[in-house]
Amino acid sequence: MALVIALSAFLLLSASRSGSVWFASLWFLALLPAVLCALICYIGDPDRTRSSTFYWLVPPGLCAMVCVASIFVLHEGVICLVMLSPVWLASGWAGAFAMRSQRERRGRALESSFLIIPLVAAMVEAQMPIPHETVTLTRSVLVKAAPEEIWPYAVSSRDIGADEGRWTITHNIIGMPRPRDSVMAGAGVGAVRTAYWGDNVNFQERIVAWEPGRKVGWRFSFTNSTVQDYTDKHISPDGAFLKIDSGDYVLRPVSADTTELTLTTRYVAKTHVNPYAKLWGELLMGDVEDNVLAIIKDRAERASAVAG
Repeated sequence: MALVIALSAFLLLSASRSGSVWFASLWFLALLPAVLCALICYIGDPDRTRSSTFYWLVPPGLCAMVCVASIFVLHEGVICLVMLSPVWLASGWAGAFAMRSQRERRGRALESSFLIIPLVAAMVEAQMPIPHETVTLTRSVLVKAAPEEIWPYAVSSRDIGADEGRWTITHNIIGMPRPRDSVMAGAGVGAVRTAYWGDNVNFQERIVAWEPGRKVGWRFSFTNSTVQDYTDKHISPDGAFLKIDSGDYVLRPVSADTTELTLTTRYVAKTHVNPYAKLWGELLMGDVEDNVLAIIKDRAERASAVAG
């Protein structure tokens, strides 16, 4: 049993390291918490005398301890903790109550399963090819301004105030840095725009499409690690699990004084849990897009009102 406990701790810490291929695995998300919670229940209720309350409390307790250790020992980012917690809780409860219902079978065979199940599952998943799925995320907003009035703010927005944009879960609760500056060097295809978020994050967007008043498109270029360093060390925008690839603004006149502004971001999800990762991509990147569009809309409409 001591070997099982030691192995479980080793697997948990190994999978939590930055760059670990196991971090975005089905094994780490769904199986490991079930096994750990079942193990805790096995040790904590050897005679099956505890009430169901004990089994309900084990997964939240484990999750809380892992979060605290991740923050203070592993220096984990809040984004990963928020993403992992719902699945860990659900999986932990499944493991805890599966153990409760099977206590009459306890014995060395059951103890051995704690060791065998995670090892076998990890080896099986390691042989499975990792799917690469291109995801397109789009948000639109109606702006009370003409395309030519919106265009300068779609191309470059300087000195963005902390009070600009909109309230989002991603920025206001999870703590993703907000955009501060968007600086264009040059004009047309081949120009480079540098985006600055918060006090420390910056990355480049290399312009690949340029139709003034209609469309500007770019490919992302992450020339440093600031996005990863100041958001979450596991989620590199150009890493093993995720590649944020390209984006564009499209301006479409709706009426004489109204324009539909659409922001599209394309990224590649590279995990065995892409469906779950895409749900979080919809929230996190969707919030970023909504916030950026709100900034452009407010600035363009104010400028249009002054000009009018």
